[in-house]
Amino acid sequence: MAAAAAMAFSLLLVLLLAALSSPPSVVLAADDDGTTHLHFFMHDIVAGSNPTAVQVVKGPAAAGSIVPGLAFGDTMVIDDALTETSSPTSAAVGRAQGFYMVSSQSGLVLMVCANLLLTSGDHNGSTLAVVGRDDVGADVRELAVVGGTGNFRMATGYVLWKTSSMSGPDATIELDVHVRTATATGSGTTGAIDGGGGSTTGASSGAPAKWVGAGWVSACVVAVVVAVVGSGVW
Repeated sequence: MAAAAAMAFSLLLVLLLAALSSPPSVVLAADDDGTTHLHFFMHDIVAGSNPTAVQVVKGPAAAGSIVPGLAFGDTMVIDDALTETSSPTSAAVGRAQGFYMVSSQSGLVLMVCANLLLTSGDHNGSTLAVVGRDDVGADVRELAVVGGTGNFRMATGYVLWKTSSMSGPDATIELDVHVRTATATGSGTTGAIDGGGGSTTGASSGAPAKWVGAGWVSACVVAVVVAVVGSGVW
């Protein structure tokens, strides 16, 4: 019995020294990287009696017309609706408020600067600041997320910007937003904003590994003690 006790004690010392001398080589878990994926549609209404995009600057005629009715320097201020689907009557999820201007002399390219204000779900009241180059002729454009407020304070990321449909000067734009915050500690989400229930859905994504700390040492000690006690030595 004495020999068994000595052997168990020696094993305990070996485990403790190994745990304290170097970090374990086993990954316990992965922290979520804080990425949030949002998806919605923006409705830019220029025509009609209740436009959401209003021209405030007209480019000089000498600059030439890019397309009929538009010229280099034309600037529009927007307060566009954001909805859950491409239908303007679908659930409202926010507003896109800011401006865009024709910023190219050789094609229909816009410089966009807008705040995406979310008005439903877990991110209600939060905003995302979006800035970038919108080459209207391209199938998909990428704009930058350069900041935010509320849940998106100090946000960075990008928006995939795609024309869903056009009716004269009016356009419906599909926005696929990928954003991270510098202080994010909770689970990231992926999916569309739910205009009805108002919550985002999805799963967490991969992230840098987290090493097991003192808890691993404690587990080793407990395991040895249990083994020794179970053997009836102590």
